[in-house]
Amino acid sequence: MSVNARCVGCKEPTKFVAGFYDGPRGEHGCFYDCENEACAVNQILRCAESKEAQKMMQIQEDNGRLGMYAGEIAALRKDVGLTIMQMSQMVGCSPAEYSAYEHERKKFDPEVYRKCKGYLHERRVKNGTINM
Repeated sequence: MSVNARCVGCKEPTKFVAGFYDGPRGEHGCFYDCENEACAVNQILRCAESKEAQKMMQIQEDNGRLGMYAGEIAALRKDVGLTIMQMSQMVGCSPAEYSAYEHERKKFDPEVYRKCKGYLHERRVKNGTINM
């Protein structure tokens, strides 16, 4: 919270609450954002967002080269009514890891992708949402 602490006392007129947090021992508060491009905190946050976007694009490209598309898996999962928790249990990974695959924060493991696609296709056929 040290970065956010600088925002608490800031008098920037464009400052607004961007989120809330609850911490241990009853600690809680808000995260702030603003439109001040000269603000060092704002610059750090924008730089981090840019790096995350670049990393996500690289992961999309790497997955695409292998014919793996996270958006397709996410759409299929939602179509058959499964949660991220249920999918993670089915493929044998943690919910956080599975979520990272689907949200393209981590490259899809080819074996996990194969299991997901096969299972979801099977569920769609059983549910009658597609005909073969």
